[in-house]
Amino acid sequence: MFVDNPLVTIIIPVYNRAGIINKTIQSVIAQSYTNWECVIVDDGSTDSTLEELLNYEKVDSRIKSFSRPSNRLKGANACRNYGFEMSNGAYVIWFDSDDLMHANYIATQIATLIDSKFNFSICKSQWQTIKGKVRDGFRSRQIASKDPINDYIQFIIFWPINAVCYKTKFIKANGLRFDETLQQSQEYDFHVKVLQIDTKYAVLDKKLITVIASEDSVSYSENNLRQKTESSLKVKMRLLKDGQKKSLTLKTKIFLLKDIHKIFQQRTMRGYKYISVYAAYTYIIAHFTDKRIAKKYFLKHFISVLIITVAYNLFGVGYNLFKKSNTFNYVK
Repeated sequence: MFVDNPLVTIIIPVYNRAGIINKTIQSVIAQSYTNWECVIVDDGSTDSTLEELLNYEKVDSRIKSFSRPSNRLKGANACRNYGFEMSNGAYVIWFDSDDLMHANYIATQIATLIDSKFNFSICKSQWQTIKGKVRDGFRSRQIASKDPINDYIQFIIFWPINAVCYKTKFIKANGLRFDETLQQSQEYDFHVKVLQIDTKYAVLDKKLITVIASEDSVSYSENNLRQKTESSLKVKMRLLKDGQKKSLTLKTKIFLLKDIHKIFQQRTMRGYKYISVYAAYTYIIAHFTDKRIAKKYFLKHFISVLIITVAYNLFGVGYNLFKKSNTFNYVK
């Protein structure tokens, strides 16, 4: 089927996935396309994950396990970047340690990219919720758009990290790496960086992966909530500040502002005072990333957010103010 039969690298960051990672690895081993290497980078697991990985290495030499170097920041991003440094494939796929590849996942991606001008291809996904329900798409069913950057930021189109296969030369040529300082929104941030460089990608109208939502998934955990919130706000502010360069529409900027406000609202109502104040500050200064928004809405929103922050954090009152502030109207 494939004349050149190029090597494909699958990179998986892992942390305390004993008893779970085996399903993901088995889905890799079961691929109809066989010329792959699976680079798994452990993030300092404290359970028996490493032992399981070493056992797989003995059974299949295509599986290679590494430990994140101690001089790299803890987290999946550093593991992803380090895994890429250890990779040898002409194509690269970043995958998660609790999700599943369908049998023809790699074969379909490679068949689309070989001898094409596309630098990456994206497949559809299905999402298995914590309650076990299976839904089409993760956040959105759509992966194609005439305006990918704005639509991706607004979740009109969306894909998880697992859904993409890249030509390695594209990643290297553009110095694309995951931001290792982020504890959340790192995939979102990475994909926007990719789209800033190239918005023409191959669209595979097939569901080739299953994203598994679990109670202990990093995305759902409230551990390191302060760092996660700061990371999410950092990404949104970076997008707003670079909005002109990224050709962001006013509608997209308003979407990001409302998202920052939502974070402020949620953290305040949960009683996280420091995060509440930080999110409030971020929301207010975000208005100044666009003169149109600052001129029309800054004063109104500043007064509202200030009152809410003081009333709720100091006195535990002001829920009705929250409901009103959640319906902020912007001109689009």
